[in-house]
Amino acid sequence: MTEIVQTCVNHPDVETRIACSTCGDPICTRCMHTAAVGQKCPQCARTPRSARALGKPEHYVRVLGGGITAALVGGVVYAQLLATVRFGSVIMAALLGFLIGRVVRWGARGQSQQPFRGIAMGLATVAVAVGLLVAFGNPLPVGAGLLILAYPAAIWLAIRGLHG
Repeated sequence: MTEIVQTCVNHPDVETRIACSTCGDPICTRCMHTAAVGQKCPQCARTPRSARALGKPEHYVRVLGGGITAALVGGVVYAQLLATVRFGSVIMAALLGFLIGRVVRWGARGQSQQPFRGIAMGLATVAVAVGLLVAFGNPLPVGAGLLILAYPAAIWLAIRGLHG
C-alpha cells in the first residue's frame, strides 16, 4: 500500500504531512505559523478572523452539492417514513436537520460560522418541505397540527449538527 505524501502549496518541491488548521492546505515547516489552534499557512495566519469566516469557493461547492443532495434524498426518506410510521414526525424532522448540519459541516471543512449556518438552516427547511410535499402534496398541510413544529425542530438541530 503506497502512501501519498503531499507537497507544500508554497514550495512544491518540499514534501509535508502538515496541513493548515483553517483551510486544510498542505504546508511545510518553513511556511507554517504556530497558533493557539494549530498550524496555520501564511495566508490564514495574517487574515483576520472575521474575513476567514466566509470560506473558500470549494467549501461552497461541497456544502451546496452535498447539502442539496442530502436535503432532497433526506426529504424523500422523511416522506416515506411519514407514510409508514405515522408518529414521531417532529423527531424525524429534527434528526433530518441534524444530518443536514453534519453534511454542511463536512462540506465546510469544520467551519460553522455564517454563512454556513444560514445554508444549513435553509437546507433543513428545504428537506422538511420536500418531505411534506411528497407525503401530503403540500409543504404546509392543512390541519397538520403539531407537524408544523417539524420546521423549527429541523432548523435547530441543523445548527447543532453544524457546530458538532
